[in-house]
Amino acid sequence: MAKKKPIFIIIAVLIVVFIVVARMMWFSSFLVGEKSHDFGFVEVMPPKTVVAHTFTLTNKSGRDLILVDVVSDCGCTTTEAYQELIPDGDVLILPVQLKLKESQVRRSTIRLIFEGGGIEVLTLHAIGRLKDPLRVSSYPIVVKPSGGVSLATIGFEQFDNNKPPSPKFELPAGVTINPEQWELKSKYNARQKVPANWSMQLEFTTEKELGVGNELVVTVGDYILRIPLVSKAKPPIELPYSKIPPP
Repeated sequence: MAKKKPIFIIIAVLIVVFIVVARMMWFSSFLVGEKSHDFGFVEVMPPKTVVAHTFTLTNKSGRDLILVDVVSDCGCTTTEAYQELIPDGDVLILPVQLKLKESQVRRSTIRLIFEGGGIEVLTLHAIGRLKDPLRVSSYPIVVKPSGGVSLATIGFEQFDNNKPPSPKFELPAGVTINPEQWELKSKYNARQKVPANWSMQLEFTTEKELGVGNELVVTVGDYILRIPLVSKAKPPIELPYSKIPPP
Protein backbone atom coordinates (compact mmCIF):
# COMPACT_ATOMS: atom_id res chain seq x y z
CA MET A 1 0.00 0.00 0.00
CA ALA A 2 2.90 2.23 0.87
CA LYS A 3 4.38 1.62 -2.58
CA LYS A 4 1.24 3.00 -4.26
CA LYS A 5 1.56 6.42 -2.60
CA PRO A 6 4.53 7.55 -4.75
CA ILE A 7 2.56 6.52 -7.85
CA PHE A 8 -0.42 8.66 -6.81
CA ILE A 9 1.91 11.56 -6.08
CA ILE A 10 3.55 11.24 -9.48
CA ILE A 11 0.15 11.09 -11.20
CA ALA A 12 -1.05 14.16 -9.26
CA VAL A 13 2.09 16.09 -10.22
CA LEU A 14 1.70 15.13 -13.86
CA ILE A 15 -1.91 16.28 -13.85
CA VAL A 16 -0.94 19.65 -12.37
CA VAL A 17 1.86 20.05 -14.90
CA PHE A 18 -0.50 19.15 -17.72
CA ILE A 19 -3.05 21.75 -16.57
CA VAL A 20 -0.39 24.45 -16.26
CA VAL A 21 1.12 23.69 -19.66
CA ALA A 22 -2.31 23.49 -21.30
CA ARG A 23 -3.30 26.83 -19.83
CA MET A 24 -0.03 28.41 -20.97
CA MET A 25 -0.52 27.07 -24.48
CA TRP A 26 -4.17 28.14 -24.46
CA PHE A 27 -3.67 31.66 -23.16
CA SER A 28 -0.12 32.76 -23.95
CA SER A 29 0.52 35.31 -26.71
CA PHE A 30 -3.06 35.44 -27.89
CA LEU A 31 -2.99 39.23 -28.26
CA VAL A 32 -0.49 40.62 -30.73
CA GLY A 33 0.80 44.20 -30.65
CA GLU A 34 2.69 46.68 -28.49
CA LYS A 35 2.21 45.67 -24.83
CA SER A 36 4.41 48.31 -23.23
CA HIS A 37 4.77 52.05 -23.68
CA ASP A 38 7.45 54.47 -22.47
CA PHE A 39 6.41 58.14 -22.30
CA GLY A 40 10.03 59.16 -21.65
CA PHE A 41 10.53 62.45 -19.82
CA VAL A 42 7.25 64.21 -18.98
CA GLU A 43 7.07 67.85 -17.87
CA VAL A 44 4.82 67.98 -14.80
CA MET A 45 2.66 71.02 -14.12
CA PRO A 46 1.14 71.26 -10.60
CA PRO A 47 -1.14 69.91 -9.32
CA LYS A 48 -0.79 67.05 -11.83
CA THR A 49 -0.12 66.16 -15.43
CA VAL A 50 -1.94 63.34 -17.22
CA VAL A 51 -0.45 61.60 -20.26
CA ALA A 52 -2.41 59.21 -22.45
CA HIS A 53 -1.72 56.26 -24.71
CA THR A 54 -3.90 53.83 -26.65
CA PHE A 55 -2.98 50.17 -26.82
CA THR A 56 -4.06 48.43 -30.03
CA LEU A 57 -3.92 44.63 -29.78
CA THR A 58 -5.11 42.01 -32.26
CA ASN A 59 -6.76 38.76 -31.19
CA LYS A 60 -4.67 36.00 -32.78
CA SER A 61 -5.85 33.20 -30.50
CA GLY A 62 -8.01 31.43 -33.08
CA ARG A 63 -11.13 31.94 -30.97
CA ASP A 64 -13.31 34.73 -29.57
CA LEU A 65 -12.14 36.30 -26.30
CA ILE A 66 -14.21 37.86 -23.55
CA LEU A 67 -12.47 40.52 -21.47
CA VAL A 68 -14.00 40.53 -17.98
CA ASP A 69 -11.80 43.05 -16.16
CA VAL A 70 -8.91 45.52 -16.50
CA VAL A 71 -6.88 45.99 -13.30
CA SER A 72 -3.97 48.38 -12.73
CA ASP A 73 -1.48 48.09 -9.88
CA CYS A 74 -1.43 51.84 -9.26
CA GLY A 75 -4.04 54.52 -8.58
CA CYS A 76 -2.04 56.69 -10.97
CA THR A 77 -3.37 54.69 -13.93
CA THR A 78 -6.89 54.79 -15.33
CA THR A 79 -8.51 53.13 -18.34
CA GLU A 80 -11.47 54.13 -20.44
CA ALA A 81 -14.37 51.93 -21.48
CA TYR A 82 -13.40 48.84 -23.47
CA GLN A 83 -15.24 46.24 -25.50
CA GLU A 84 -15.84 42.96 -23.69
CA LEU A 85 -16.10 40.70 -26.72
CA ILE A 86 -13.04 40.51 -28.97
CA PRO A 87 -13.79 38.23 -31.93
CA ASP A 88 -10.97 36.19 -33.42
CA GLY A 89 -8.93 38.44 -35.70
CA ASP A 90 -10.52 41.59 -34.29
CA VAL A 91 -8.71 44.44 -32.50
CA LEU A 92 -8.87 45.50 -28.85
CA ILE A 93 -8.49 49.26 -28.49
CA LEU A 94 -7.67 50.26 -24.91
CA PRO A 95 -7.07 53.95 -24.04
CA VAL A 96 -5.10 54.44 -20.79
CA GLN A 97 -3.96 57.47 -18.79
CA LEU A 98 -0.98 57.88 -16.44
CA LYS A 99 -1.01 60.61 -13.79
CA LEU A 100 2.16 62.31 -12.53
CA LYS A 101 2.35 64.81 -9.66
CA GLU A 102 6.07 65.23 -9.02
CA SER A 103 9.56 64.47 -10.27
CA GLN A 104 9.65 60.69 -10.11
CA VAL A 105 10.02 57.50 -12.09
CA ARG A 106 6.56 56.06 -12.58
CA ARG A 107 5.94 52.45 -13.61
CA SER A 108 2.52 50.91 -13.89
CA THR A 109 1.23 47.46 -14.79
CA ILE A 110 -2.21 46.81 -16.28
CA ARG A 111 -3.66 43.28 -16.23
CA LEU A 112 -6.25 42.23 -18.79
CA ILE A 113 -8.29 39.38 -17.31
CA PHE A 114 -10.22 37.15 -19.71
CA GLU A 115 -13.00 34.67 -19.22
CA GLY A 116 -11.47 31.32 -18.44
CA GLY A 117 -8.56 32.76 -16.49
CA GLY A 118 -6.33 34.10 -19.25
CA ILE A 119 -4.25 37.18 -18.40
CA GLU A 120 -2.33 39.63 -20.56
CA VAL A 121 -0.03 42.20 -18.95
CA LEU A 122 0.56 45.73 -20.26
CA THR A 123 3.12 48.17 -18.84
CA LEU A 124 3.57 51.95 -18.76
CA HIS A 125 6.72 53.89 -17.87
CA ALA A 126 7.43 57.61 -17.49
CA ILE A 127 9.97 59.92 -15.85
CA GLY A 128 8.23 62.97 -14.40
CA ARG A 129 10.01 66.30 -14.08
CA LEU A 130 8.43 69.28 -12.36
CA LYS A 131 8.34 72.22 -14.74
CA ASP A 132 9.50 74.51 -11.95
CA PRO A 133 11.63 73.36 -8.99
CA LEU A 134 10.68 76.36 -6.84
CA ARG A 135 7.15 76.30 -5.42
CA VAL A 136 5.04 77.50 -2.51
CA SER A 137 2.57 75.73 -0.20
CA SER A 138 -0.26 78.27 -0.52
CA TYR A 139 -1.20 80.69 -3.28
CA PRO A 140 -1.89 83.44 -2.49
CA ILE A 141 -0.31 83.74 0.97
CA VAL A 142 -2.74 85.06 3.56
CA VAL A 143 -1.10 87.48 6.02
CA LYS A 144 -3.61 88.66 8.62
CA PRO A 145 -3.28 92.34 9.60
CA SER A 146 -3.36 91.67 13.33
CA GLY A 147 0.31 91.62 14.12
CA GLY A 148 0.15 87.86 14.61
CA VAL A 149 2.28 85.33 12.78
CA SER A 150 1.14 83.86 9.43
CA LEU A 151 2.91 80.85 7.95
CA ALA A 152 3.80 79.56 4.50
CA THR A 153 6.35 77.10 3.14
CA ILE A 154 8.49 77.22 0.02
CA GLY A 155 9.92 74.09 -1.57
CA PHE A 156 12.85 73.49 -3.89
CA GLU A 157 14.12 70.37 -5.65
CA GLN A 158 17.46 69.64 -7.29
CA PHE A 159 19.37 66.64 -8.59
CA ASP A 160 22.11 66.52 -5.97
CA ASN A 161 22.32 66.60 -2.17
CA ASN A 162 23.82 70.08 -1.91
CA LYS A 163 21.88 72.62 0.10
CA PRO A 164 20.13 75.16 -2.15
CA PRO A 165 21.33 78.77 -2.09
CA SER A 166 19.74 81.05 0.50
CA PRO A 167 16.59 82.70 -0.89
CA LYS A 168 16.34 86.42 -1.46
CA PHE A 169 13.03 88.04 -0.54
CA GLU A 170 11.35 91.22 -1.77
CA LEU A 171 8.39 92.42 0.33
CA PRO A 172 5.93 95.31 0.27
CA ALA A 173 6.41 98.03 2.88
CA GLY A 174 4.93 97.16 6.26
CA VAL A 175 5.35 93.40 5.92
CA THR A 176 8.15 91.52 7.70
CA ILE A 177 9.40 87.98 7.07
CA ASN A 178 11.31 85.58 9.26
CA PRO A 179 12.59 82.62 7.20
CA GLU A 180 13.89 79.44 8.78
CA GLN A 181 16.78 77.38 7.33
CA TRP A 182 16.43 74.95 4.46
CA GLU A 183 15.36 71.51 5.70
CA LEU A 184 16.06 68.36 3.67
CA LYS A 185 12.79 66.44 3.27
CA SER A 186 14.06 63.66 0.98
CA LYS A 187 17.49 62.81 -0.43
CA TYR A 188 18.51 62.67 -4.07
CA ASN A 189 18.20 59.16 -5.51
CA ALA A 190 20.34 58.89 -8.62
CA ARG A 191 19.29 55.32 -9.44
CA GLN A 192 15.58 56.17 -9.34
CA LYS A 193 16.16 59.62 -10.90
CA VAL A 194 14.34 61.27 -7.97
CA PRO A 195 15.58 64.73 -6.88
CA ALA A 196 16.32 65.92 -3.38
CA ASN A 197 13.46 67.93 -1.88
CA TRP A 198 14.07 70.88 0.44
CA SER A 199 11.60 73.06 2.31
CA MET A 200 11.73 76.30 4.26
CA GLN A 201 9.06 77.71 6.56
CA LEU A 202 8.34 81.42 6.38
CA GLU A 203 6.77 83.56 9.12
CA PHE A 204 4.99 86.79 8.16
CA THR A 205 3.71 89.69 10.25
CA THR A 206 1.99 92.92 9.31
CA GLU A 207 -0.27 95.57 10.79
CA LYS A 208 -1.79 96.75 7.53
CA GLU A 209 -4.45 95.55 5.14
CA LEU A 210 -2.99 93.99 2.03
CA GLY A 211 -4.84 94.80 -1.14
CA VAL A 212 -4.30 94.08 -4.82
CA GLY A 213 -0.72 94.44 -6.01
CA ASN A 214 1.05 93.30 -2.85
CA GLU A 215 3.35 90.36 -3.52
CA LEU A 216 6.32 88.43 -2.24
CA VAL A 217 9.17 87.85 -4.69
CA VAL A 218 11.38 84.85 -3.89
CA THR A 219 14.65 84.25 -5.74
CA VAL A 220 16.59 81.00 -5.35
CA GLY A 221 19.58 80.82 -7.70
CA ASP A 222 18.23 81.40 -11.21
CA TYR A 223 14.60 80.85 -10.25
CA ILE A 224 12.09 83.56 -9.39
CA LEU A 225 8.68 83.02 -7.82
CA ARG A 226 6.08 85.79 -7.38
CA ILE A 227 3.34 85.16 -4.82
CA PRO A 228 0.45 87.54 -4.05
CA LEU A 229 0.02 88.57 -0.40
CA VAL A 230 -3.57 89.14 0.77
CA SER A 231 -5.31 89.83 4.07
CA LYS A 232 -8.21 87.48 3.47
CA ALA A 233 -8.35 83.98 2.02
CA LYS A 234 -9.62 83.71 -1.53
CA PRO A 235 -9.62 80.98 -4.17
CA PRO A 236 -6.30 80.78 -6.04
CA ILE A 237 -6.30 82.57 -9.37
CA GLU A 238 -3.66 80.31 -10.87
CA LEU A 239 -0.86 78.04 -9.79
CA PRO A 240 2.57 79.64 -9.23
CA TYR A 241 5.47 78.81 -11.48
CA SER A 242 9.05 79.92 -11.12
CA LYS A 243 10.82 81.35 -14.13
CA ILE A 244 14.44 81.55 -15.18
CA PRO A 245 15.23 85.24 -15.79
CA PRO A 246 16.50 86.20 -19.25
CA PRO A 247 20.29 86.50 -19.61
